[in-house]
Amino acid sequence: MASQMIDLSHVIHPGKAGRKFAVEMVGADTVNQKVVRLDGQWYIMHNVSMVNHIATHIEAPYHIIQSGADLSALRLDQLVGEAVLLDLRACPRKTAITEDHVREAAARAGGIRPGDIVFCNLGGAPFFGTEDYALTPYFSPAAIQWLVAQGMKLMGVDASGVEVPRSEQHVNHHALFEKGIPLIENLTNLDRLSTSRFMVYALPVAIAGLDAFPLRVIAVES
Repeated sequence: MASQMIDLSHVIHPGKAGRKFAVEMVGADTVNQKVVRLDGQWYIMHNVSMVNHIATHIEAPYHIIQSGADLSALRLDQLVGEAVLLDLRACPRKTAITEDHVREAAARAGGIRPGDIVFCNLGGAPFFGTEDYALTPYFSPAAIQWLVAQGMKLMGVDASGVEVPRSEQHVNHHALFEKGIPLIENLTNLDRLSTSRFMVYALPVAIAGLDAFPLRVIAVES
C-alpha cells in the first residue's frame, strides 16, 4: 500500500495570524540592483516582520534555559523519526490531563518507546484561532514528568502550550527542556491519522540564537 503524507501544520495567513506576522512585497531589483528584469517579468521578494511563536511552531530548550540548545543546535535525529499518537480527546475541556490519563492513552497506543516522538491529540485543533482554543485540556506536571521519563525525544500538541493555566513558573517547559526535549505547539489534522504509530518529519530553519520558529510538520503513514 502506498504511503500517505499528512500535513500537521496550520497555514499562516498574514494579517490574520493572531500575533504579528506582516509581509511586504518588494521587487527583486530593490534587493539586488544587478538584477536584469525581462519585459513584463514577475520577479519579487518579501520582507517579513513577525513574532516567532506563531501558528505551528517548535520551541527549543533555549526558550526557557539560557544554556539550552537553540534552533541551530537541535539534532536532526530529534526532528525526524517514529512517532506515537496519544488520544486524549476524552479529557474534559479546560481540565488537567493527569498521569493516569497519559498512561492509559499510551497503553492504548501500544506504549511509548525510548526515542519516540510523542504527539498528543487534545481535541484543540478545531478551535484554533478562536477564544475557545484556550479551553483545550492542559497537562499536569505529573503527566509531563511521566512522559519525559519514558524517553521521548520530541513532543507535540494541538494546543497553544503545555503549561497549567495562569502559571508563569513554566514548570512543564522546564521538565521538557532540562532533558533537551523540544516542543511543537499548535499541531493540526491529528484526527486524520489512521494509525497510532507513523513517521514524522519536523524540520525548522536552523537559525543561530533563536528559540522558536514556525515549521512544516509532516506525518507519513505506510
